[in-house]
Amino acid sequence: MNNKPRDPLYPRGFEETKELKKQITEEYPKPNKKNDELTPLKKLNHKIGVYLSPGSVEITDDEKKKKIGIIITTLILTTLIFSAYYFIIYEPAQEELTLAKTTKLNELHELYSGALTTSPNSFLLENKINDAKSPEEVNQINIITPATKDWKSFHKKSINTNHDKYNRTMVVYSNESKNIILSSSKAMEIVNENTAELLSTIKFEQPNTVSVPILISRLQAGAGLINVGSVVDIYTNNNYTDANYTSNKTSPDISGCTVLAIMRYEDNGEIDSEYSKSNMIVKGNLTNPKENSKTFSSDVLELIKGSIINGYDEEETFDMLKHYGIKLSNYERQINLGDLNAEYMLLIEAPQDKVDYILNNMDNIVLTIPTSNAPNWMINEINETYQY
Repeated sequence: MNNKPRDPLYPRGFEETKELKKQITEEYPKPNKKNDELTPLKKLNHKIGVYLSPGSVEITDDEKKKKIGIIITTLILTTLIFSAYYFIIYEPAQEELTLAKTTKLNELHELYSGALTTSPNSFLLENKINDAKSPEEVNQINIITPATKDWKSFHKKSINTNHDKYNRTMVVYSNESKNIILSSSKAMEIVNENTAELLSTIKFEQPNTVSVPILISRLQAGAGLINVGSVVDIYTNNNYTDANYTSNKTSPDISGCTVLAIMRYEDNGEIDSEYSKSNMIVKGNLTNPKENSKTFSSDVLELIKGSIINGYDEEETFDMLKHYGIKLSNYERQINLGDLNAEYMLLIEAPQDKVDYILNNMDNIVLTIPTSNAPNWMINEINETYQY
C-alpha cells in the first residue's frame, strides 16, 4: 500500500489515472514509425523520378493514369498549337511567298528569253529569287535594269554583225510577226531608247529582200498618195459574205516594206486643157465683147521621149516633170477631185519569204502608211486637226 501523502495541487484521482496510463503503455507499446513512410520532400523526389526514369521507380496505378492523361493532353495542345500556326500563319505566308517567287520568275524568263536564256545574270537572278525568304525580299529584286543592260550589249553587237552593204539591218518583232528594214543608226536609236521589255521581243537580222512588182488600184495603193521611199504595211482585204464572221486580226500581214518605184498608167500623162475668160462691155447700142482664153495640150511621156533624143532640153524637161505623179495625186487630194480609176505599178522591197504571199494575194492586198512614218502632208494634217 502506498502511503505517500496526496499532492494537494493535483485533483483527486489524478494519480490513479496516471498509473493506469503507464500500465497500458507497458502492456501495449506504441508501434514504431514505418520506415517506408515518405516525407513531403521525398514524395516530390519520388514523382520527379517517376517521370524522369519511369522504368527504375515503381509507380502506382493512379500515377500511371495521371501520367498518361498529362501526355495525351500535352500532345493534343501541341497539335492544336502547331495546326493553328500552320494554317493561320505559316501556310498563307508560304503561299504568298510562292506566288511572289512565281511572278518574279515569270518576269525573269520573259525578259531573259531567246538569246539571253543562258545568260550568267539569268542564273544568278534565278538563284537569288529561289533563296528569298519573304515576299518583300522577292519584290526588291531588280530584273529590268540588268536585263536592259544585257540586251543593249547583245543587240549592239548584233547590229554591227547583221547589216547589208547599204548599212541597213532588219528588226524582227517576235510577238507581232513583222519585219522592218532600217538603217543601222536608226536601229541603234531603238536599242538606246528602250528597255528590256521591248528589247527582249526583237532581234536584228541581215536583210534578205527582193523587189516585187505589183499592179494595184488606187484604193489599194494608199489612195495614190504613197511616194518613193515610203514605208508601208501590207494588209489583206478578204471579203467574207458571212455576216457572223468577225476578224480579230490587229497586225499587218507584212510590215516595213519600202516603196522603190511608182508608175501610173500612161493615160494620166495626157493633158488637154483649155482656160477661157470672157468679158462683155455694153455702152449704149455698142457691144464690145472681150475673151481671153488659154489652151494647153501635151503628153508628159512624149515630152520625156522628145527630150531624150534632144528635141527638148533634157535637164530642163526632167526638172519640170520630176515627181509629176505624186504632185498630181497631192493636187487631187487638195481639190478633193481625182481619177479614182487610176491603177499603179509599184516596185516594193519585201522580205524574200513573203514574196509568194504578195503575188498570190495581189488582188486583195492593201498598202497602208503607218503614222509613225507618215509623209509631211499627213503630219501637217494631223497636227492641224489636234491643235488646240
